[in-house]
Amino acid sequence: MYSKDQQALGKGRALELILKQPRTSKFIFPYNSKTVSTGFRRVIRSLGIVDFQYRDLRREGCSLLIEKGFSLPQVAAVSGHKDLKILHDIYVTVFPETLIHLEMTKTNI
Repeated sequence: MYSKDQQALGKGRALELILKQPRTSKFIFPYNSKTVSTGFRRVIRSLGIVDFQYRDLRREGCSLLIEKGFSLPQVAAVSGHKDLKILHDIYVTVFPETLIHLEMTKTNI
């Protein structure tokens, strides 16, 4: 039987992975931030990507969630932003293509 929290996460593969993790800290997937940063830089270098930083992933993720119609408070719950004004000012970018796509989706064209 699943607890209420486990049911909220779903009963799929993600939940199985979470439950298999050893309980060594408050995090589901304990990590060392220096190891993550070093690995990220190594992969970026090996792929020949220039002018790309780890924080760019956060911006892309937030922007995609906003484009998909999630509200700023919902995005902040995922991104950890405490100030919605900063989230709005930095991450909300409106492109004409996005507006056209939203309008077409609403009218089912």
